[in-house]
Amino acid sequence: MPGRVKTARLCLLILGGLMLATAGLFLFIVVSSSVLIGRQGERSGLLGNAVLGPLGIELFAAAAVLAVVEFLAAAGVRRRSAPARFLGCLLGILMLPLFPVGTVPGLFVLTGLLGADARDWFSGVRV
Repeated sequence: MPGRVKTARLCLLILGGLMLATAGLFLFIVVSSSVLIGRQGERSGLLGNAVLGPLGIELFAAAAVLAVVEFLAAAGVRRRSAPARFLGCLLGILMLPLFPVGTVPGLFVLTGLLGADARDWFSGVRV
């Protein structure tokens, strides 16, 4: 595997791990707020509890799905799958606006999957 493609794959794995950690953080916040505030009584009607419950679960689900997609893209890059290359590029573009954590890995993913080394790697040429 060429060096730039390997770097792109590593960045996808790191971003997937960060998304998985983010999903865990969202789940922790939802569960702990549910335990601390409670679901019954006067405090359960507060706006913060209403927002943390459903929105927190949706954010958890979105981050978990994005983590799985990033892991699948990294696995596909290793297997030389052309759809995984497209998916990796799409994920790299989606990470660019997430300054500063997503911008640099997003650039590494894009430069790794759009270069001449990547073209040879995904066409099946031994590099």
